[in-house]
Amino acid sequence: MGYWGTIVVARPAGLLVEQAGVDGFGYEHRWLRELGDGWQMLETTGFDDPPDLCAPAGAVAASTGQPVFAAYVSDSDCAVMCSAVPGAVAALTHLWDVGGPCGSYRHQPRHLPEPAGRELDDVVAELIGWAAVAGLRADVAAVRTLLLSDGPADDLVFGLVKAFGAAGIGRTLPWSFDPMAGPFRLVTGTWGLPEKARTEANWRRTPEQPWEAASLVLAREIWASLYTASPDVAGLARRAVAVQAEYCAIHDPDEEAEAFESYFAGLADGSLPPENPEWSGREWADSRATGGVSTASGGQRS
Repeated sequence: MGYWGTIVVARPAGLLVEQAGVDGFGYEHRWLRELGDGWQMLETTGFDDPPDLCAPAGAVAASTGQPVFAAYVSDSDCAVMCSAVPGAVAALTHLWDVGGPCGSYRHQPRHLPEPAGRELDDVVAELIGWAAVAGLRADVAAVRTLLLSDGPADDLVFGLVKAFGAAGIGRTLPWSFDPMAGPFRLVTGTWGLPEKARTEANWRRTPEQPWEAASLVLAREIWASLYTASPDVAGLARRAVAVQAEYCAIHDPDEEAEAFESYFAGLADGSLPPENPEWSGREWADSRATGGVSTASGGQRS
């Protein structure tokens, strides 16, 4: 399986994950990086697949007063991009065949039109102009070459960011805790409680149950806590177990409560398993880093 997700480049005052408007791209803010001179890169996902890039790009440009670049990648095969400056949002553009529509993937929510074909020279000029407004010195030849490239779309998006003139692509900033460890898997896992809640909603035959909304709220709170200095890890864990218990009381009443308790056993004494960089994906994510950036060059945790 290839790369799915949204890549956002912006220049916030603090951390990009806390910037007004950024949740429009998604809420699973997994990887945050420094690019130098206050610029940051965020890799995020959400329930909307594909997301609307243009509206949140404009919102983040307005809230930061700085240009924003965003791209949504579909299974590493292709992508769409949107560049924005305060007060103006450019057209959604397909990558890497900028001249025609995609024949494989949907790149916009169903209520929005798919990206139209554009001339290569126009796209190059747009991106070079965007970089200039951002105060970056783009490599025109590199941008053009990348737009004509045929390779994993996520690699090419990272290449574009470098070609825009970013000082470098830093390693991922650390989490306060592993969102996939212990009881959090009940919520953040591939078939976690939020996905079950969405399935229930799509095939509704019974009244909505309290655990459904609770799981959706909790998922957002878990991901929103990853880059905070002192999150209530134990409290979040207990809520995950409580929502799971509510779910099982309806769907699997024979399940023993002790099974859920084991998910957060040890949290009280601080023994939540540490992050495994290979399992979490951080090891692979950090292999994209190009260096040349200090992890202290941008926003700080609050």
